[in-house]
Amino acid sequence: MKNVLIDFSHYADYNGFGEIARNYSRILTGRNIDDMHFILILPRKFRGCFGPQFDYIDREDKRSQLKRLNLHIDLWHATDQQFHMRGGDKDTIQLLTIHDANFLTEKKGVHKWRHIVQLKWRAWRSDYLTTISHYVLDDLSRHGFIMGKPIEVIYNGITDDMHLPQQRPAFVGSDDERFFFTIGQIREKKNFHTLVPMMKHFAHHKLYICGDDHFAYAAQLRQLIAGQGEGRVVLTGKVNDAEKRWLYAHSEAFLFPSRLEGFGIPVLEAMRYHCKVFSSRLSSLPEVCGSHASYWDDFSPEAMAQVVADGLQSWDQCGKEAEQAAAYSRQFNYEVYTDQYVTLYRRLLGLQNP
Repeated sequence: MKNVLIDFSHYADYNGFGEIARNYSRILTGRNIDDMHFILILPRKFRGCFGPQFDYIDREDKRSQLKRLNLHIDLWHATDQQFHMRGGDKDTIQLLTIHDANFLTEKKGVHKWRHIVQLKWRAWRSDYLTTISHYVLDDLSRHGFIMGKPIEVIYNGITDDMHLPQQRPAFVGSDDERFFFTIGQIREKKNFHTLVPMMKHFAHHKLYICGDDHFAYAAQLRQLIAGQGEGRVVLTGKVNDAEKRWLYAHSEAFLFPSRLEGFGIPVLEAMRYHCKVFSSRLSSLPEVCGSHASYWDDFSPEAMAQVVADGLQSWDQCGKEAEQAAAYSRQFNYEVYTDQYVTLYRRLLGLQNP
């Protein structure tokens, strides 16, 4: 039996890394896999959460606990490029998943070069790489991060949560309120400011911009909303999962003008709820959305509003187009994601896939 260590250090984080860690670990540990023994790096408070058949390493004390465990690690999977420890020995196969190289756009000066050096070093020390989209793979190749390493794309999944409870957020006035919705960290790359002046063309709708708003860009966005938000654009802060599900289910449209996404989970979540998706045509979003979104090529308020008006005119939440989008989104799920990684582990370890 081969020992496979998987780094779920971000399990408790409410971001993309955390979402993937929680879902992948849940599906993986629910499988009966008899040719691999899994060692899981998790925050200390989750030690033992999947049962005694797994070994656990606390994120807060990785080095000493690995030493005490005293097991040869055959394969070490760093599930994102922000890992802070590479373990094993010369016979350990090192697998690294890279989610994006957004720092090439977001960082400047010495901070940018520090990230470049770190990622190149981590990729160079790996035996095999995966990415979450072809856009990311192409971006890494274009900037010299792959360095001849074997690499493949394994798409993220999204959670099947249609059956779970929904809760109308307190900031929504009533069940029949007409509104648009978007969600994400309130950072400049999300391009949310382009939505604010567009809303003057939708006098009967509100716009709720939801997500972690502790970033500096949020303050700029609040100023813009105060001046041009028509009293109908609201920066809500974080919402819980039940509130997010309600917003997807009741919004007339999901608006996602982001300029920089390694994947873009929210667009697929919106499709799952038969919500009409409007997206930028930048980074990975056309790859992920395919033909199931309407796209902005011009971020002027008038051009954006026209795309939204045209898209809504032909959209029926109970219609064929909405069902096709929902069916398309269901292809991206954590059962498939887990199948692909287990298959890859076996291939790298020389095990036979059933």
